[in-house]
Amino acid sequence: MKKFFLILFVLILGSGNMLSIAQKDFKSPVDTEKKPWTNLSFYNDPENFQFAIITDLWGGNRPGIFEDAIKKINIMYPEFVLSVGDIISGKTMDTVQIGQEWNEVNHLISDLKMPFFYLPGNHDISNQVMAKEWEKRFGKRYYSFIYKNTLFLILDSNDDDDYNLTQKQTDFVKETLNKNPNVKWTFLLMHHPIWTYNTNGRFEEIEVALKGRKYSVLAGHTHHYLHEERKGQNYYILGTTGGGSRLRGNYFGELDHIVWVTMTDAGPSMANLRLDGILPHDIVTKETKALADVLANNAVFEHVVLCNPGEKFTDGTLYLNFKNTGAEQIYINLQFFHQHQLVIPESQIQINLEAGKNRVVKFPVSSALPLSYNTIENIQISWSMGYDLPEYSDFELNGVYNLEIKPTATSLLKPQIPKFLNELKVSAKNPYQDLKLTFDFNGEEIPKDKIMNGSEIQIDQAGTVGIKLQNDAGQSTIYESWSYEKVTKLYKPKKLRNPKEGLEYTCFEGAWDKMPDFKKLKAKSNGIVKDFWVLDYALRQDNFGMVFTGYIQVPDDEMYIFSSRTDDACQLFINGELIVSQGKGDEAKESGAIALKKGFHPVSIQYMQGTGNARLRIYYKKTYENNWKELNVRGSFFY
Repeated sequence: MKKFFLILFVLILGSGNMLSIAQKDFKSPVDTEKKPWTNLSFYNDPENFQFAIITDLWGGNRPGIFEDAIKKINIMYPEFVLSVGDIISGKTMDTVQIGQEWNEVNHLISDLKMPFFYLPGNHDISNQVMAKEWEKRFGKRYYSFIYKNTLFLILDSNDDDDYNLTQKQTDFVKETLNKNPNVKWTFLLMHHPIWTYNTNGRFEEIEVALKGRKYSVLAGHTHHYLHEERKGQNYYILGTTGGGSRLRGNYFGELDHIVWVTMTDAGPSMANLRLDGILPHDIVTKETKALADVLANNAVFEHVVLCNPGEKFTDGTLYLNFKNTGAEQIYINLQFFHQHQLVIPESQIQINLEAGKNRVVKFPVSSALPLSYNTIENIQISWSMGYDLPEYSDFELNGVYNLEIKPTATSLLKPQIPKFLNELKVSAKNPYQDLKLTFDFNGEEIPKDKIMNGSEIQIDQAGTVGIKLQNDAGQSTIYESWSYEKVTKLYKPKKLRNPKEGLEYTCFEGAWDKMPDFKKLKAKSNGIVKDFWVLDYALRQDNFGMVFTGYIQVPDDEMYIFSSRTDDACQLFINGELIVSQGKGDEAKESGAIALKKGFHPVSIQYMQGTGNARLRIYYKKTYENNWKELNVRGSFFY
């Protein structure tokens, strides 16, 4: 196979030389009416060209891959090479180390026989020190160029607080597009696939500006290849060129590759060049990704282990839960390695799992003598799973799974909140139908007739709910519990006259190890915010703090649960009560609950930024909701 692809590479190179010959220069002594060739339409339009794209080198670099890619690119002779970023390890403020890393990678890039265009990834620019080093070495962090009437926009997706574009960069893109309306094709390259992110409407602005154009969008960052159509155009997330990857294969989008683009009048023709072959541009689509996801999810091996009572192990049962959420049947093969301490009577099994079906497989495990749990060696399972589909040959995943033998600590209790109003339904969805689910409240087992639908109880007073799974052999999981506090009063809302959307903010500057007492600090600026994109309002990008004040509007009388996603730290106060404290601080509260009546309630958000990324996001949900909702300033906060 490798020999075949080597020959193919040589043929491609050779054909490139032949196709460069103009038809008028073609000569042959063959004078018969029939010719031993197809036609003389040589592919030699001077406006056509070929270029290569490399993707992530860092984020778990594997030495030698990038170097090999450079050699292969030189064999293929594209006219130039583009990058989608992450070509140094970075993520440091040590200027000596930064310099060494750039010198090392630039030494490799210097071996290229054609131009190389840089693009910043989050490893290349992760703080202001690295950003200044970039600008010192390469000048612009985002820019454009035109080659043979094709427009290339090289963007910096590290330019805002959540892997995004600033408004300034967004305006640059729109202005560049406006100045170049008649190019035959437009390429947008960036590190993060920001069309999958919340960009506060900025990428959507760019897509509006692109309307009516022919264009392609390419990014990296995820280390997983994916092609999709969006707005009638091709969008790509590339794999790796030496970055961290499990390399599970083409259908999983986990491959080291070079993207080879041939630009024609009809648009770009793209191929993915692996070291062992050439792949089409749509090697991973939404269809194949859905198939791959089923295998990847089952490869996590959802399971529980039930063991005998007591401090030492004598017997137990392993339950494996497989789910086929896809549209095609999968096969699963399991083989247990021999283990000297334990006996597993059925050590090999093959399963065919139909589309849309679940199956729980159980394996008895025992030992001849009682064993301390910390002395039991892991059991190992050699496994493979895949599809027998003629259109997707060799669509399989395999490996070895290591599993501890000890009672499983489940995480089945819902909801996991600290407070409730009036009464609360506590459930534990049991995916193992053959196992008995037992509830207790404050240490007393709940009678079976008090358990609704076999998996739910109702409480109307404060206390602790506990559960465990048991089987007929008397084996069980670890006891799981959650304590609940009953709240009898809801905070009353405040009356506001002529409320306006937004929050008042005050900005401070300083370097702190934990959230400072902002009341003791002198403010540097203040104003009104319409969103939580903190870098839009701060006077600098590092070492600052902000305090947002105003009111949050809630739609119903309800217990609300809040959380945040913050870099570096934030504290959320509602009605003067600390609800969330995330990041650097003495008191950590990843989430918190508060009972609120419908209407407006005083809110204060304290935010602290050190160095590197800056981010502030607030989320909420009601008691019985599963999914968090992001709170935007517009529509939720007022002053």
